[in-house]
Amino acid sequence: MEEHASEAVRPLHAHEFMLVSTDGVFNQILSFDYHDPAGFYHSLLKDEERYYMEMSRLIWNMQSLLDDEVVKVNGENCRPEVLTATLDFRGSENLPCITFFIQFKTNLKAGTNVYECFYEEEVTEYDYEVYWVFPLGAKIIDVDVRTEKDLVAENVLILWARAGDNIGCYERVVFNIPATS
Repeated sequence: MEEHASEAVRPLHAHEFMLVSTDGVFNQILSFDYHDPAGFYHSLLKDEERYYMEMSRLIWNMQSLLDDEVVKVNGENCRPEVLTATLDFRGSENLPCITFFIQFKTNLKAGTNVYECFYEEEVTEYDYEVYWVFPLGAKIIDVDVRTEKDLVAENVLILWARAGDNIGCYERVVFNIPATS
């Protein structure tokens, strides 16, 4: 399959899960669904070298995007790191899903903590949802984002945007971590 087939790949949707632990580890799972009419990604399964080259390229590109953001927790700069990426399919070789596993660790304290992310403003090409899950006993106090939001439990927040929405610049999530006994 020729390389230009990758140009036909179009994003359809994204999900992000931000899982926060009391020890300060933020695990981010970011999945992108695509329409791939020429089967570019499926063709990679038949060529291990091309597969690993493409996955390395995707990891490098995602890390570059993350490096352009400023992420702070309690005023301290954090550096999210892409650990790996996987390629799966949603029931058809023309519907690939690429999932990134991202992580960073910071110091959380009992009481109020503040997550902030600064990034470039953009108009989203596709619908996406972000699910924030904090530990049991944690409480989300305040959320400042440009996307839609819904606090579905004291420790669970859902953010979403639809294709064409203007997003970005700044996100802030203020949350309380209970003291351990």
